Amino acid sequence: GMHVLAYDPYANQEFVDQHGIKLVSLDDLLAQSDYVTLHLPVTPETVDLINKDSLAKMKAGSVLINTARGGLVDEDALIEALQSGHLRAAGLDVFKKEPLPVESPLIKLDNVLLSCHIGGLDQESHRDAYAMAAHNIVKLYQGEWPEECVVNLKQTPDWKWTR
Repeated sequence: GMHVLAYDPYANQEFVDQHGIKLVSLDDLLAQSDYVTLHLPVTPETVDLINKDSLAKMKAGSVLINTARGGLVDEDALIEALQSGHLRAAGLDVFKKEPLPVESPLIKLDNVLLSCHIGGLDQESHRDAYAMAAHNIVKLYQGEWPEECVVNLKQTPDWKWTR
């Protein structure tokens, strides 16, 4: 039942349509969202994407969640936004410097949830990863290509299972 907004200059329109996602500008996303989650790589264009200016554009009382890459967030600006109360909270499992230095003010803030970058590694994800690996091995053995999973050998059309 969550109303999902997304900013993605390279969005897959079929995925967007299938899941009822509304694409908006980054400024609109920041201004309208109660929760902002980051799902992008660090590139020269995205380093410190979340900085003093973008944090100021975020809806007062909102929450920032970064499980993507530490380089996306200016931690000093985030700390300031959290201490001032502009942001209600943050959830982080990636940091500019890893491991997070023990003297980081992020550790002392009550409105920050910190984790190491393995939050998605639980029993269910392990089971699913093992099942997917087994499924792919069977498909390859049967001469079928697991197109949805194996992408690093696409440029090797003559690859085949040898017995």
